[in-house]
Amino acid sequence: MSALSPRYAAYVRLLAATGVRMRTTAVAVLALALAIATACVVVVLLLDESLDRSVTESARTTARQVAIQLVREGARDLSASDVASTGDTEAVTQVLGSNTRPIASDPSIVGHPPLTGARPLPGQEIVETLPLGLNGDGAEYRVVSQGVRGPGGPYTVISARSLEPVAEASTRLTLLLALISLPLLAIAGFAVYRAVGSALRPVERMRRTVAEISTRDLASRVPLPPGGDEVHRLAVTLNEMLGRLASAQSAQRRFVADASHELRSPLSTISTALDVSSQHPETTDELVPVITRETARLRELVDDLLMLARTDDATDRPAQTEVDLDDIVRAEAERVRAETPVEIEVRAGPAKVCGSEAQLRRAVRNLVDNACGHARERIRIASSVRGGLALVEVSDDGPGVAEADRERVFERFVRLDASRRRGGTGLGLPIVAGIAARHGGRAQYVDLPDPSYPGAHFRIELPQIELPRIGQE
Repeated sequence: MSALSPRYAAYVRLLAATGVRMRTTAVAVLALALAIATACVVVVLLLDESLDRSVTESARTTARQVAIQLVREGARDLSASDVASTGDTEAVTQVLGSNTRPIASDPSIVGHPPLTGARPLPGQEIVETLPLGLNGDGAEYRVVSQGVRGPGGPYTVISARSLEPVAEASTRLTLLLALISLPLLAIAGFAVYRAVGSALRPVERMRRTVAEISTRDLASRVPLPPGGDEVHRLAVTLNEMLGRLASAQSAQRRFVADASHELRSPLSTISTALDVSSQHPETTDELVPVITRETARLRELVDDLLMLARTDDATDRPAQTEVDLDDIVRAEAERVRAETPVEIEVRAGPAKVCGSEAQLRRAVRNLVDNACGHARERIRIASSVRGGLALVEVSDDGPGVAEADRERVFERFVRLDASRRRGGTGLGLPIVAGIAARHGGRAQYVDLPDPSYPGAHFRIELPQIELPRIGQE
C-alpha cells in the first residue's frame, strides 16, 4: 500500500491540475470510447458468427449434392469434375469409399490423403474445424463429413471450406470501425470541451465579479444566468451570501460606531473631570463620585461588549451541564427583593435545560433588571414547561413597549422613548437574545393580556431536558 501511495498522490495531483473542463472532456471521451468499443466487438462477433454459419451451410450443401448423386448412381460414374468446386483450395470436396480411400477428389487435391479421420455412419453428419495444410500453411477449414449408403457403398462425402475469408473480413471490419471511431472520438471530445466551456462561462463571470467586489463595497451582485439549473442556483446563492455579508458588514459598522459613541461619552466625562481636577484641586472631592460613576458605567459597557462578542462566537460553545431554571428564578427574585422596593411575584415551576448556568443566569438577570427599571409597583418572574420548551417569563406593570419597537429592542444600542429610558448600556436585551440563541432557543416580546401586568412581557424559550416521571427509574 505504501508503494502505491506516491503514485496515487501523483495521479490525484495530475487530475486536480487538469481542471474541470479537461476532466469532464476526458471522462466523456473515455465513456464514448468504451461504448464504441463495445459496439464494435458486438458487430464483429455477429459478423463472425454469420460468416461462420454461412461457410458451414455452403460446405453442407455441397456435401449433400454429392451425397444425392451417390445414393442414386453410386461411385461408378463419379469423376473429379463431379466434385470440383472453385478450382482452388478455398473449397474442396472428397469422396471416400468403403475402404476409406479417396475414390474422387477435387482437382486441386487429387492424390491427397483423406482430409479427415471422421467416418460418420450413413445418414449421420460430423462438422469439424481443422488445419488441413493444403497450401502449406496452417489455415483452418470448416469440414463437413456425411455418411452415405448407395450402390457399391457405403461412402463418406467430405466437403471443406476455408475459414481464411472469414478472418480477413473480421480484420477488415475491425480496422474500418477503428478508423471511423478515431474521428468520431475527436469530434465528440471537441464538442464536449466546447459545451463544458460554454456551461462554465457563467461561472467564470461570477468568479470575476466576486473577485472584483471589495470589502468596502458589497453592493455588487453576480449576474444571473438564464434558466433554473445548478449554475443559476449557484448565482442566486452567491447573491444571497453577498447580501448577508453586506448586512453583517453594515451591522458591524453600525455596532462599531454605536460602541465608539457609547464609550466616548464616559471617557469624555472622565477626561473633563480630570482636567478640572488638575486645574482646580479644590474640586477633586466633588469630582471623585462623577469619575467613579462614569468608570462603573464604562466597565459595565465593556463587560457587555465582551459578553456580546462571546455570544457571537460560534466556536465558543457553552458548557453542557444541567441547569434548573426554577432555581435561577428564585435566586434572582431574592436578589431583587433585597435591592429594590418593587413587589416581586414568583412562579417557579420545574424547568431543566442543558447549557451554561452562568450565561443563563446572566440572561434572566438582564430581563429582571430591565423589568425593575421600568416597573411602577410590581414584576413577575416565572418558569414553566410548555410544548417541549422550558420557559422563563418576566413581566412588569410599566409603560410597555410600542408594537413597532418590539423587535428592535433586541438590537444593539437601540434607544426607545424617554418613558422606558432609565440608564443602562442598551445591550441588556441583545445579550439575552444572544445567550438564548447559543442555547438553541430564542428570546421574544410576547402579548399577555394580564391587567395586573399591563407593561412589558419578555420570554426566553429553550429546549427542555425531559424530567423523569414519578415511579420511573
